[in-house]
Amino acid sequence: MKICFICPEYPEGPHGGIGSMVRILSRELVKKGNEVRVVGIYPVSYPAPDYEEDQGVKVWRLRTRKGKFGWVIPYMKQYRMIKDWVFNGDAEIVEAPDSRGWFAFWPGLPVPLVLRANGANTYFARVLGTSVNRLTRILETRSYRRANAFISVSEFTSGLTREVFGLSKPFEVIYNGIEIPDIRSGCPREKNKVVFSGSLNRKKGIFQLVEGFRLLLGKHPGLIMEIYGKDSVDPEFGSVRAYLENSIEKEYRNSIRFKGHVSRTELFSVYETATVAVFPSFAEAFAFAPMEAMACECPTIYTKLGSGPEAIDHGKDGLLIDPDKPAEIASAIKTLIEDPTLAAAMGMNGRAKIRRSFSQEIMVERSYEFYKNTIRKFKNEK
Repeated sequence: MKICFICPEYPEGPHGGIGSMVRILSRELVKKGNEVRVVGIYPVSYPAPDYEEDQGVKVWRLRTRKGKFGWVIPYMKQYRMIKDWVFNGDAEIVEAPDSRGWFAFWPGLPVPLVLRANGANTYFARVLGTSVNRLTRILETRSYRRANAFISVSEFTSGLTREVFGLSKPFEVIYNGIEIPDIRSGCPREKNKVVFSGSLNRKKGIFQLVEGFRLLLGKHPGLIMEIYGKDSVDPEFGSVRAYLENSIEKEYRNSIRFKGHVSRTELFSVYETATVAVFPSFAEAFAFAPMEAMACECPTIYTKLGSGPEAIDHGKDGLLIDPDKPAEIASAIKTLIEDPTLAAAMGMNGRAKIRRSFSQEIMVERSYEFYKNTIRKFKNEK
């Protein structure tokens, strides 16, 4: 099978869950004997080559140009490249994330177009009660109208996406799959070490997390929280990292440490030694970060909103909290800090849960079967 992915954040540069998922899926599909091409539009500053081969995956990165609409020319070039691949027999199916409206104005192609719902901008605007600009809404809506088949990374995202875009076609729910790392047997965890990873923005609950953690520091002065992830610009506060660093009392600044963006390999090492990982998100499709922490046997606290309950059974393989309640975040951290036996049990149960339900092998196998069926159905309908 010859598969093409559109991905605007293929690693090693800064990336989120979409980049992680596409890389894992692409590498594993190549191992199964398939041909995989990945193309996307990137800023000029993205620290990765314009073309590379990653374990057999062919990756092209087209660069944006200066100006507000600097994405338009690379957008057109991306379509022309994919069109050539299709007509040359180098792509039998094309998949894109549902954000940004990649298929919006594409003419017809003789292969199926698949959207994977990871949470479009319009979707997140609905979840957060905010607005999205008109062009984005139009692009994402038209892209859904143009696509031939849909995948969703969670049941919650499937239902809400269908509602937001007024869709009648069913979604195939395929959870993001996690690469389950080898962990060092008996590796001691650093006492009182709390970690967070994710973009520093409101959606990830970073403000409430810092507030909740500060509530603990008075009674647990030895606590340390390490914050991993790229900075963002908040419309009210500017640089989120700078705002938070400046707002933390001097006596607590050594207790809350900002580490910036690091590789997944480094993050796995952090999860392997942390006492607890916390992800108080307000909106997710199906996040990688909490599942990666669980895969490393790290006791995990996650949001009870959205797809959170699909990932964690509260009290068994992790804890779920209301991200808008700092005191509830603090209480969950306190519970796992003060009860190492409970924390260890949740860590082991979390890793078992990932292996059983959310491994990369499950994601790859289900995606592969979906592609085969979609191609066959598309040909039969022609």
